[in-house]
Amino acid sequence: MDGKFLGKIEKAEFGTWRDRPFLMGLQLEFRFDGNSGVSCGGRHLINIGEHCNWESEDEKHKAYQKVLKETNRILQDAKVNIVSELVGKPIEITIENQMYKEFRILTEVL
Repeated sequence: MDGKFLGKIEKAEFGTWRDRPFLMGLQLEFRFDGNSGVSCGGRHLINIGEHCNWESEDEKHKAYQKVLKETNRILQDAKVNIVSELVGKPIEITIENQMYKEFRILTEVL
């Protein structure tokens, strides 16, 4: 099943990943095409572990900023202030090679 599908955000959390506490960021799950579902697969997570070897502090800060800027853009597109308010928002999701590729908030219907 590849293509673009309409759906909704089913779960939205910001924090550390349960099974990998060194990963932190936005975690999303989507429901689309009837009963199909997929998660974002850690695409919006960053390694915050003390043993993560960054090339430089600048690279580390850029990576942290990227996660926060992406989260902020998603919140703005959805016209919400809190990550939990993303649940139920309409999305268009792209599945490629049977895997999550990207999504966008359907701003035109909000």
